[in-house]
Amino acid sequence: MKQIKLHQLVLAAISGAVLFTVPVGAENASDPAPEIKPSQPNGQKVLFDNTHAQTAGAADWVIDGAFSDFGQGLANNGYYVKELRKTTPITLDDLKEYDVFVLPEANIPYKVSEQQAIEDYVSAGGSVFYISDHYNADRNKNRIDASEAFNGYRRGAYTDMTKDMSEAEKNSEAMQGVESSDWLNETFGVRFRYNGIDNISDSSKWVMNDAFGILDGVNSVGLHAGSTVAIMDPTRAKGLIYPPSGLTSSANKWGPSVDQGVYNGGGVEEGAYVAISKKDKGKAAFIGDTSMVEDASPKYMRDENGKSKKTYDGYKEKDDAKVLVQLVDWLSKQEDYDTFDKMGIQLSSKTVLHDFEDPAKSTEPQKEPWAAPAAGFKWYDNSTFAPGSFGTTSTVQVPSEGKVSIELKEKPQAKRDNKAVVKVTGLAPNAKADNYQLGLYTPVAQNGFTQGSQVAKTKVGDGEWLPIGYSEKFSVTADANGNAEQVVYFNVQAEGDYNIRVKQNKDNLVTNPITILPFSETEGPTDPEVPETPKDEANYDVTGKIAFEKNDGSVKPIDPENPKDNTRPINPDGSEPNNPAGGLLSVDYASSFSFGKQAIENQGVLYGAQPQQFKDSDLTRGNYVQVSDRRGSNAGWVLSIVQNEQFKTAANEELTGAKLYLGNGSLNSPSMLEESFLPETAPTNLVKQLTATTDKVTGGLELIPGQSSIIMSADKGKGNGTWTLSYGQTKDNNIGLVGNNNPSKSSVILSIPSSSNATSSSYESTLTYRLSMVPAP
Repeated sequence: MKQIKLHQLVLAAISGAVLFTVPVGAENASDPAPEIKPSQPNGQKVLFDNTHAQTAGAADWVIDGAFSDFGQGLANNGYYVKELRKTTPITLDDLKEYDVFVLPEANIPYKVSEQQAIEDYVSAGGSVFYISDHYNADRNKNRIDASEAFNGYRRGAYTDMTKDMSEAEKNSEAMQGVESSDWLNETFGVRFRYNGIDNISDSSKWVMNDAFGILDGVNSVGLHAGSTVAIMDPTRAKGLIYPPSGLTSSANKWGPSVDQGVYNGGGVEEGAYVAISKKDKGKAAFIGDTSMVEDASPKYMRDENGKSKKTYDGYKEKDDAKVLVQLVDWLSKQEDYDTFDKMGIQLSSKTVLHDFEDPAKSTEPQKEPWAAPAAGFKWYDNSTFAPGSFGTTSTVQVPSEGKVSIELKEKPQAKRDNKAVVKVTGLAPNAKADNYQLGLYTPVAQNGFTQGSQVAKTKVGDGEWLPIGYSEKFSVTADANGNAEQVVYFNVQAEGDYNIRVKQNKDNLVTNPITILPFSETEGPTDPEVPETPKDEANYDVTGKIAFEKNDGSVKPIDPENPKDNTRPINPDGSEPNNPAGGLLSVDYASSFSFGKQAIENQGVLYGAQPQQFKDSDLTRGNYVQVSDRRGSNAGWVLSIVQNEQFKTAANEELTGAKLYLGNGSLNSPSMLEESFLPETAPTNLVKQLTATTDKVTGGLELIPGQSSIIMSADKGKGNGTWTLSYGQTKDNNIGLVGNNNPSKSSVILSIPSSSNATSSSYESTLTYRLSMVPAP
């Protein structure tokens, strides 16, 4: 995936149980708490809090729900794991028998007595693990999210956490004994920031500052709309993992963020994504996003409306599981030193905060809650909770939707038709369940494929093979015992570690790792008979041999009109572009578009982009994109482009009604100059002819902000090697003019209507090219 900017328009055996509900009334604080007993105990115990609305809204942070993979991962390492469920406040007696107390994203604040119990527990040698999320998550719409519940105060309500609450809310049991303070900072030397970070690419490099071996084998983690932790006292707190540097609000803030989302451009300055702390004889750990911990197996229905939940399958992503278990390993080891400066490790730098992050000066950027609760729902009264949610008092029964598992009959191999059996149990007798699909995808970028790319052809039962992607939808019908199954075949061209997933409509039901082994011949071909050499002749055998090794380094840009020549294209401001990340399937280069500095007009106007220029050269070409496929698999690919947002100023003012057009696409490749080139192996160019006058565009491709468009496509057996797609050619006099606006001479057109409300500002938009292995449908 490659992003470009539009510059300077200045107008003056794999199984799982998910989406599975339980009979209503069977799960509340009065029922026995779930537990996971290890087969080989290590003598240590971990307790998970479920007393502070950890199942509110879309959350399902329980060890037999969407935190089940994490709970099982701890049990696999010898830990006894149990849920804390009760209706009264947490006390020291609840915690003292456990080595680690995990506090998943809380949606109800902690009382002063509970904060004291936690502090006393840690001082005596216990450990706590706080798992937060982005600001304004607020699952139960009570105006308090996890970062605020953990920190000890509400943003913009430091003097009164009940600000703007109704009398019933203020007088509820949940708000009794709650006092606003900077408690987390005062106790552990950290404070959750109220930022919201998202859209971190696979190629971004996380900042790793290991200590005590916690990050052994950890190279990358997942973050999907999360926050960071400010290091307030480096003698007591240390950042382990920081977000990549170079993050921006335009590209990396969580979409619904109520402020800039990214506070300090990422890196160490942004605060730690994973941090630890030492207090007296105990320890603490902190992470800023539940996505790193959760799996796709929510147990309960939403308390507000009874709808199904959808959780992210993040525990298996990247090195998430490894760092989580290793954090607990460190936490569970009791050590008496009380500060990090006594341990000879490198201390973290103190996080520099904005003035608005001072608790007493903080403001509420947007009125809370972020949405009105459903009619009749009261976050503090579980008698209003919907059937199927945790803690409801309703006796209405919610039928099971079934448990789904995937069974592999043998170890799968690359380039073979492998068999999987999708099994569904727990359905109503003779019931039919619809719209299942199976697919395999890359959990991380590998073998030239980007993260999240589908990699398998599929066939359901005796049906037809489909191209790479999810299988066709299929249904199952249960027998008299409520069990059903369906055979699905899959074929992957390259060996590797992938994920196999079954989904139902948009809900991911089962996702688990799967290893595809190298292809192996089960029966070798019969050697041809070699004639016996006559006695009066002599033979002497020699060999011819050549070896190839993978080359996944970056590919240099080439001239789109003379593809055997390498070039050095420059950005519109004269700077050189960043080197691409490389890979076997790569976007090597893409032009940024400049429409120059123009005068504000009182009528609709078209502007033509200036041509691509090159370093130390007078050469000009049409703006272009270059891709390379060096996988050797002939699997095919698709190149798409998306304009991520409308043209905006730095103050977020939109250029209303602006439209961007691409046209006159022209393919080229070094392969096309070879005598052996076959025209049918070329990819398909989908950027059509375009003509423009001073006020009208005909043809071409109109880019609609937020909507992806395919511009080049290679079916199986096509598109190998390096290819360019240029917008216009020199010979056609339509590549644009340097320093001059003439839309009739350009193939990249920006249309500005008279109603755009343009001001004397600079407007910018970002486009993303995405190269995917999935062939066009």
